[in-house]
Amino acid sequence: MDNNNMDNNTIITVDKVLKKYTVNESNSKKGFLNGLRRKKVTKIAVRNVSLSIKKGSIIALLGKNGSGKSTLIKMMTGIIYPDKGHITVDGLSPYNDRKKLATRVGVVLGAHGQLYWNLPAIDTFNFMKSMYKIPEVEFNKRLKSYLKLLSLNDVYKKPVRTMSLGEQMKCNFVASMLHNPKIVFLDEPTIGVDLPSKSALKEAIINARDNSGTTFLLTTHIVEDIEIADNVIVIDKGRKKFDGTKKELEKIFGDKRIVEVYSSKIKQINFKSYGRILLEKNDMIRLEVKPSMLKNKKFLTMLNGKYISDYRVSEPHLSYILSKLYKSFENNK
Repeated sequence: MDNNNMDNNTIITVDKVLKKYTVNESNSKKGFLNGLRRKKVTKIAVRNVSLSIKKGSIIALLGKNGSGKSTLIKMMTGIIYPDKGHITVDGLSPYNDRKKLATRVGVVLGAHGQLYWNLPAIDTFNFMKSMYKIPEVEFNKRLKSYLKLLSLNDVYKKPVRTMSLGEQMKCNFVASMLHNPKIVFLDEPTIGVDLPSKSALKEAIINARDNSGTTFLLTTHIVEDIEIADNVIVIDKGRKKFDGTKKELEKIFGDKRIVEVYSSKIKQINFKSYGRILLEKNDMIRLEVKPSMLKNKKFLTMLNGKYISDYRVSEPHLSYILSKLYKSFENNK
C-alpha cells in the first residue's frame, strides 16, 4: 500500500490481519514415553483484526497475557509478517519497508532496554545520533529538553548498571525519541517503575504528542497508564473486542455508581433491594447501583436516616470497568 490509500489523518491501518504459528506440545498425559514425543499444534495469535489509528493520538492497547498484543505490535514494526491481511504504517509496509520505517518509529520495551549496561546513557544517545544521522543542533536541543523534562541531568553520564529502574526507563525513552519519530510503540514502559518516574514519563508522552504530533501506541497492565490515552483497543484471544474512547467503554461497562455506606446497623438494613453488594466489612458496605437509584426517594431516605453515619458516591474506577470487561469475555467463551 502507499500513502494514496490512506486517509490523511490516519497513520496506522490494520486490515483483516491474521497470524498463526506452530508449536510443539507434549503428550505427557498419555505417559512418560509419549511425553517425549511432541505433536505440532497450530495456534492463532491474531484473528482477522482491523483497526485504524489517527496521527497524534495516544492509544492504549489492552488485553490479558497471551491475548495477541505483542504479536500485533511485532507485525506493525515489521519484525514478523501477517499470514493474511495488510498493515500500513505511515504509508509503508512494515515488513517490506522495514529499514525505511525504522527511521520513523521508536520502540520502548519495558522488559528489554536498549542501553549498554556498563556504559553511561550518553554513549547510547550519541550512538543514536550517528545511526539516525541527527544534526548536531537538533540532537543537543532535543537531548537538553528531555533531560530537563525527565530530571536526568544528574543521571545520564553515569553507568547504566548504577541507575535505578526508573532512571533506566526514562533514559530508554530518551534514546527512542531523539530522532523525533512519528510513531512510538511503548510496551509496558512503566512496569516496576517508581511513581515520580511514571509521572515524568507520562508528562513526556503528552508533551511529545502536543508539541510534535507524535503518535503513541501503549500496551500496559497498569490502569493509571491508560488515563492519558485518547482511545482504548482491547484484544482477547487474538480478536478485537473493543475499539473506542474511555467514555464509550464506561457507557458499556461502567454505567453504574458505587455507594459506600457506613453504619453500625448494617445488618438491619436490606441493601440488596437497592443494588448489588460488592463488599461488606464491619460497619461498611459497598454497593453497585444504577444511576437512577440516586434519585430514588426510598434510597435517599435510607442514606439520610438516623442509622447511617456517613456515605459516599463515586463512579466506577477504570480498573473495575476493565475487570468487568475481561469477565464478560470469560462468560462468552
